[in-house]
Amino acid sequence: MRTTRSRLGLAVVGGAAALTLLAACTAPTPTPAGPVELADGEPGAAEDTELTVAIPFPDVTMYSMFVLATDLGYYEEEGLTVEVITADNVTAAVASGSADIGVESTGTVIDAIRGGVEIDLVSGHYCRQNFDFAAQADVKSVDDLDGTSIVLAGTPGDPAEFQRAQVLKEEGWDISTINAEVVYPGPGSESWTEFFVNDKITLQPFYADDRAALEEHGANIVVESLRNWANDVQIAGTKWAQENPNTLVRFLRATLKATDFMTAPAPGEFPENADEVLDIYEANDFEVAELRESDSPWILDAHLACPNLYFDTEAWDTTIETQQLEPLEFDKDQLVYLLKAQELLDLDNEGPATLTYP
Repeated sequence: MRTTRSRLGLAVVGGAAALTLLAACTAPTPTPAGPVELADGEPGAAEDTELTVAIPFPDVTMYSMFVLATDLGYYEEEGLTVEVITADNVTAAVASGSADIGVESTGTVIDAIRGGVEIDLVSGHYCRQNFDFAAQADVKSVDDLDGTSIVLAGTPGDPAEFQRAQVLKEEGWDISTINAEVVYPGPGSESWTEFFVNDKITLQPFYADDRAALEEHGANIVVESLRNWANDVQIAGTKWAQENPNTLVRFLRATLKATDFMTAPAPGEFPENADEVLDIYEANDFEVAELRESDSPWILDAHLACPNLYFDTEAWDTTIETQQLEPLEFDKDQLVYLLKAQELLDLDNEGPATLTYP
């Protein structure tokens, strides 16, 4: 769920990194296998103190834990300086070394690891996904979509298309029972909404910042649902992680603290630190006027996050199943850094609780 747009221009990493990823997929350089052994107690000094985190687009609520961990001093306490950049291809940026850590969709990461790209899935990012769909005002049932054009994803091959079709079916809108043309207006939901308000499509997924335009057009909100499915995950280069284990544990511990600050007192409840969080957003040149007027418990998107940055084999397997990916066994050794950071904060790696939504 995206709720705000940034006025802050962030650096963009693109073409060169993508070429590096292509080379990595075809001829990966082997990295020594085996888990990193972490010492008991406090981690050692950070090996790398200046980190670059790549995100796919500059949306403050979706990536607020990095902003908060910086402004609240959590990274500084760990001896770290963190710069957040946007990247056309996050996996490529991390694999090439243009970024140390990245946030990428779970399915993309699974496919990259299957292809031999030397990245580690080091933690969860968002442990839930919201699935919201709008239909034209005269659409009252799935049968009314017959013979029309609909959107399930912005680009062909996006695994989210399978997940959205599954949710629609589970919510009584089984599109496999009708003859509708699936079209792909582009990766951003803004383009989907543009097609919708110009009556070119009859159904689309949407995010919170699309709602106003859809409601003004008279859209029928047909599905609002939340699933305990891993959304994005945090990744690091395999070699970089092995060479910087204390850095990674310290980074994750600081990020865990920030996620807890954002979600407190608990996901699904109104965040008790909302005013302070919004002040930090505003200080970082993000527009928050509409958020300040909201009394929704989803104001910070904290319902999508697990304070422990949960990820495990079940989350991996669920992604493969719901996105119809080729099976691949999960290497649990990748989580050694997360489990250590959780231990230092007296957290476990328990999965997400079921929340009522909206």
